[in-house]
Amino acid sequence: MNKGQRCPKCGEERLKPWNELKDDEREVVRRLPGSADYGADERKAMHRWCTRCWHEETGGGEERV
Repeated sequence: MNKGQRCPKCGEERLKPWNELKDDEREVVRRLPGSADYGADERKAMHRWCTRCWHEETGGGEERV
């Protein structure tokens, strides 16, 4: 995973886990199209997001924007 590193799409922000997102950022993530392969609990536990471009790092090479 790209934890703590710059976003591979925009290069600006570090990717943040669910517990570091602010309330308004969490609401954006909830509204992003999630992969059918991942449930909400798994996304919260394992995924990281860029709060600039909303790239989602899954750890499995898939990305969502």
